[in-house]
Amino acid sequence: MGKIKIGTHVIEITNEDKILFPESKITKGDLINYYKNIGKFMLPYLKDRPISMLRYPLGISKEGFYQKEAGEYFPKWIKTKKIKKEDGFVNQVIINNIATLVYLANQACISPHIWLSRTDKINYPDKIVFDLDPSGKNFNHVREGAILLKDKLDSMGLISYAMLTGSRGIHVIVPIKRKYDFDYVRNFAQDIARDLVNKNKNLFTLEMRKAKRGKKVFIDTLRNAYAQTSIAPYAVRPIEGAPVATPILWQEVLDNKLTPDKYNIKNIFNYLEKNKNKKIWGNFLKKRGEICV
Repeated sequence: MGKIKIGTHVIEITNEDKILFPESKITKGDLINYYKNIGKFMLPYLKDRPISMLRYPLGISKEGFYQKEAGEYFPKWIKTKKIKKEDGFVNQVIINNIATLVYLANQACISPHIWLSRTDKINYPDKIVFDLDPSGKNFNHVREGAILLKDKLDSMGLISYAMLTGSRGIHVIVPIKRKYDFDYVRNFAQDIARDLVNKNKNLFTLEMRKAKRGKKVFIDTLRNAYAQTSIAPYAVRPIEGAPVATPILWQEVLDNKLTPDKYNIKNIFNYLEKNKNKKIWGNFLKKRGEICV
């Protein structure tokens, strides 16, 4: 058992040799080191957002679980916020420093999922998330769909950004001004999705049942609702090889060799170093669009 000191916080590290990814032999220590090192890239996208923790204490070969409530045993220095839900409140973790990321990794939180709003205006999201999910194994359909969605958003004067999910698809994300509530934003996203489906019936679907989607790309807009979450940028997925949800440049989406799990905890830093002179997500945190239904 060791200790890590990050800033003013000391974190007790337990079972760091425990293998969380059996086939790829990735340990909890590897996960902790990853989050310690990726923190500076990741924190701007986590700041002041309630999170859900996807935890796998027994490793990814066993069943994991989502934890929304901050544990009573969590250190007092971990920031939390009481968030209103239908039947009361839930006290959720806010990740505003690297120490919190490392502490959660030590709890075998493999994947932090974040709200689309921040705590100071919890009912007003500051982004829209379109999740393009393939029904078959053809990722080229997802790439094609993402470009069509970008073109549609461009035509509306909205800047969008692409993120490989690390799982199966691509998230197309639109930063917006914080003056529209979740219902308004979700309706806006659904209108765009419906329009894309109507104009590209052979490519897109809004069919909720997987069995009825054929080989079409599902445009999922369901995350654009109060208390819903999406995978955080640079979060690890509970999949062998530890792929990472990775913000990428739009030009990369044109590459027919691209895969949703291209980047992982071992090669992501090479990618970031190679692109250090490029702003991968440009003005994502600064420039926000206006929307109207």
